[in-house]
Formats: sequence, structure tokens, C-alpha cells
Amino acid sequence: MNKMKILIVDDVLENRKILSSILSPIEEYEIQMASNGNSVIENIEDDIPDLILLDIMMPDIDGFGLIDYLKSKDNLKDVPVIFITALDSLEKKVEAFSKGGIDYITKPFHMPELLGRVKNQLMIKNLQNELKAKNSLLSEREKHLEKLVQDKTEKLESMTLSIVTALEDANFYNDTDTGNHIRRVSEYSAILALGYGCDEEFIKKIKLFASLHDVGKVGISDNLLKKPGKYTDQERIEMQDHVRIGKKILENSGIDPMAINIAYYHHEKWDGTGYVNGLKEYEIPLEARIVAVADVYDALMSRRSYKAPFSLEESKSFLLTHAGSHFEKKLIDIFIDKYSEFISVLERLS
Repeated sequence: MNKMKILIVDDVLENRKILSSILSPIEEYEIQMASNGNSVIENIEDDIPDLILLDIMMPDIDGFGLIDYLKSKDNLKDVPVIFITALDSLEKKVEAFSKGGIDYITKPFHMPELLGRVKNQLMIKNLQNELKAKNSLLSEREKHLEKLVQDKTEKLESMTLSIVTALEDANFYNDTDTGNHIRRVSEYSAILALGYGCDEEFIKKIKLFASLHDVGKVGISDNLLKKPGKYTDQERIEMQDHVRIGKKILENSGIDPMAINIAYYHHEKWDGTGYVNGLKEYEIPLEARIVAVADVYDALMSRRSYKAPFSLEESKSFLLTHAGSHFEKKLIDIFIDKYSEFISVLERLS
């Protein structure tokens, strides 16, 4: 059995020992360690790891400098990097994702969270490796073997579903109190897309990718996600940044552009008062306009740390009141027409 190679890069020996002691007992992992960025640059091309756990604050070449180097090399740019650092500011998190990091864990970390996130990212890396290998094989033979085209499509769909599932699992580490929320949002989105007249492929994809609308919350602290009561202005800005983080995560996963549009634009509003781009009306991608209705409707009826659930009638009334301002009116008309189907989903997934 080929082991997955994990490279731990931290200038503090004790930190390297702690991470190694957590990961080494897992038979599928081979642990390597480096104390500085220069050492990594000198040796990594001779033994490329499957995952890097990278500290930010290091002498000479810091974590950001090292990931810049990795992304500049064709043979290293796809090595996934999880930042593990004591820096917990929003600016550093955004910079980490913009540099190409696929996750961000702050010290002191919890063992189950670390193991879960490492497992998920290695699963995604393994799936991507398989996908690349199959694509390489198919590109050489598809001109002569028509059947392989069909096989390729089926494999890609299966692997995409696996990647989505892994990202959903990662999101649950930071947003566990939403329960079946993401599943209901997916079902509601499919109902709205069908009523809108979208084609079968669009409906199939939005039902799959709507579940990733809040995946960027993995970059938001637990304390903020689960804070009771209202946010301060600064906290609201930090929470809103989950759409940027989600966009970066999904771009790095190589997933369908629809998933990226949903994560990045689902808080835009029809009248242009949403965030983070202030888009309005048809500037907002259709998939994001649809998920916005589904997400808000279900969020209103869900109990959260900061609010009690709305009743069915209160939630329905909210959407009607904000038709043409928050939401596209056509979608609210479809929501009313298909309301019994929404109730059926709610009863099945509560």
C-alpha cells in the first residue's frame, strides 16, 4: 500500500513533534518534517509530498513566501497546503486562501479537527490524482475508442460527487448546528430551477453544488459562527468574507464554475444592496439568485445560536415582502406556486 506523504514545515521543533505524534500512528501516512523554507526548496522536488502542513511565521522564508515558490513550479503548484498557525486575524486568513492554501487551522488546534481536515484534503488530493491520471490516459485514446468517452463522463461525475462530499464534510467541522440545512437548500434550489425552466443538466448541477454555498465558513472562527446575539460591525464584515474564502477554496479544487458562482454570489441582492460585489438583477448568476431564495427561506426557519426559528407563515411572508428587492420576483412567484413541494422537503429532511 502506497502511503500518503505529509510534510510538516515549522521552525519550532516542539510543534513539529506534536503534529508528528498525532499523525504518525495512522498507518496510511508517512510523516516528513522540515524546520525552514530553504530546506523545503532544496529537497522537495526529489520527494514531492501529498500534503503540506505549513506554519506562516518562520525566519528567512515564511509560509507565504514558500507557498509562492510552490505555486510558481508546474510540478509543485498542485500540492495542497494547510496553514497551521497562531495567527488568527481575518487578513491573514484571506491572504492564506488567496495564496492558494486549501485550509487554515489556528493554534492551539484540536486533534479531531486536525485529523478530520487532513483526511478530507488527502481524500480530495487522491481523487484529483486519479482524475488527472484517467484524463491523461483518455486523451491519448479517445479518438479511437468512443466508449471511453462515456466512461470518462461517468468517472468525472462520480469524482465530482466525492469532492463535493469531502468539502461538505469539511464545512461541518465549523457549522455543525445547521443539520440538514444544506440538503434542504439543494432540494429547494432544484425545485426553483425546474420552475424557472432550466434544462436538466442545470437542475442536476445546482442540486449538487447548492450544498457548497457556505463552504467558506471553514475559514471563519467557531466563536464567531456560534456567537449568540447580534454581530458587531467588524464581526459582520468578517462573517461576510466567507463568500471570498469559499470562492478561493472551490477555485483551488478545480470544481465546476457553477459551484464557485453559488458560493461567491449567493448573498447578492436583486436591488444591488447585497455583498460582496453589489451586483444587481441579471448581473447575478441565475444559480446564485436561486440559491439565495432557498438559503434564506430555510435559514429563517432554522434555529441558530443567534435567533429563534421563524414560523412557516413568517418565513413565507418574508420572501413575499422582499420580492423585487432582495429576491428576483419571478423566483418568488415560483416559490409560491411550488410551496407544497417545499413543505414536503421540509417534512422529509427535518
